[in-house]
Amino acid sequence: MTQRVSIEGRISIDRCDEVRRKLRMGLRSRPAQVTVDLSQATFIGTSALATLLEAVRIARQQGTRLVLEGLQGQPAHLLEVSLLYRLFEIAESEINV
Repeated sequence: MTQRVSIEGRISIDRCDEVRRKLRMGLRSRPAQVTVDLSQATFIGTSALATLLEAVRIARQQGTRLVLEGLQGQPAHLLEVSLLYRLFEIAESEINV
C-alpha cells in the first residue's frame, strides 16, 4: 500500500505543524511507501526541512519508504546546496547532482 501526501505553497516555520500532521497521517497506517508530492511547493524553509527529516526517521523506524517527488525550484535547490538530498529517497533522480 502507498500513501500520498501533497505539500503546497510556502512551507516556513508557521506551517510546519500542518505539514507534520499531514506526514504523520500518511505514516500512521504503516504503509509500504509514503510519496511526498512537492510539485506545488514553492518554498521550503529550514524548519520544514527538519520536519521532512523527522518524517524520514519515523518512516525508517517503521519500515516505510518515504519518497520525495516533484522537486523543483527553491525546494530542489535547498536540498542540493545543503547536500541533504543524500538523506532522502528522491523519485526518478529528480535532483541532478
